[in-house]
Amino acid sequence: MTIQAPLEQLNSPALTEPTSMHSWAVVIAQALEHAGVDSQALFAQAGVEYKLAVNPYMRVPTAKMNQLFQLSVAATGDTCFGLRMEEFIHPTTFHALGYSLFASSTLQDYCERLVRFFRIASDNCRHHIEEAPDAFKLRIELLVPNLSFESQDGWSAALVKFARSMYKPGFSPLRVDLRRPAPSASDQQRYRDYFRCPVQFGCNEWALHFRTDDMTATLPGANHELALINDRVVMDYLARLEKSDLVTRVRTHIVKLLASENCCKEMVAARLNMSPRNLQHKLDLLGTCYQDILDQTRQDLAIQYMANRHTSISEITYLLGFSDTSNFARAFKRWTGMAPRDFRDSGRDAGLTAQAILS
Repeated sequence: MTIQAPLEQLNSPALTEPTSMHSWAVVIAQALEHAGVDSQALFAQAGVEYKLAVNPYMRVPTAKMNQLFQLSVAATGDTCFGLRMEEFIHPTTFHALGYSLFASSTLQDYCERLVRFFRIASDNCRHHIEEAPDAFKLRIELLVPNLSFESQDGWSAALVKFARSMYKPGFSPLRVDLRRPAPSASDQQRYRDYFRCPVQFGCNEWALHFRTDDMTATLPGANHELALINDRVVMDYLARLEKSDLVTRVRTHIVKLLASENCCKEMVAARLNMSPRNLQHKLDLLGTCYQDILDQTRQDLAIQYMANRHTSISEITYLLGFSDTSNFARAFKRWTGMAPRDFRDSGRDAGLTAQAILS
């Protein structure tokens, strides 16, 4: 049986923290090395795994990425470090999403893919399209209040870089609105030079404004079939990511509620701000159900608790939310093939992890 998450993470708040693809960290490392900075030392300081090979399934928590950006700005002395990153951002940075974006038929099609699929790159923000008769706005909603300004700068620069590569080198937005405070006059000029348009700082929203004619023009590299192929790869990635996220959130709340009398689907659903029916529907789509997650979580924790010989079987029964020790004993024997006391007497709990026992 496969363990869905390490036991030490089951009750960790980091489980629900927004994350970004580790490939963002790879881009930061490349920018640091180009600036003559020892990127490996900074990564160790920020607690981010140092790997220059892009692994699309590695993700980094927002707090660690923010710290890595702060260290990078301090080490390089470049307050426009986010703009510096754009040189090292390529379609391959974002796994199949990059290929899908570059096969788009128009820039509007490109933006619509960002609305649907950006979560593959990061769940720190969400894209929205707002259209007017002669203008087009791509608004980027922050889902975390503390996303670093360098992240916002880097992504804004990447959006325009990709558009220039797909459409024409001289492409420029109508205007760029950034939430970051206005930097020095010389740095403001660096932003205007890169985007080739007015750039406003200290705005209430993060947005890029475009001409409608630019957004609807057919792109030279448009390839509908290639775009659809990569869209399917992206959707498969997102399905696995969504399953991991929702199941993990359910497990996290189960762990918090197990020892109470309120560990039920209704209570967990309420903590997730959804109805029990909606929760079950989402879990059905992911090929699981609340009861399966509850059983697996109890099973994982039972093995962990049994390894601590200072925790009595009666206490474990309570911690796992069983009504009495006989019910716990029956469940434990179903999981391991042994009664709890026999399991402990056999010494199988000594030094073992749930992964070793149940895999």
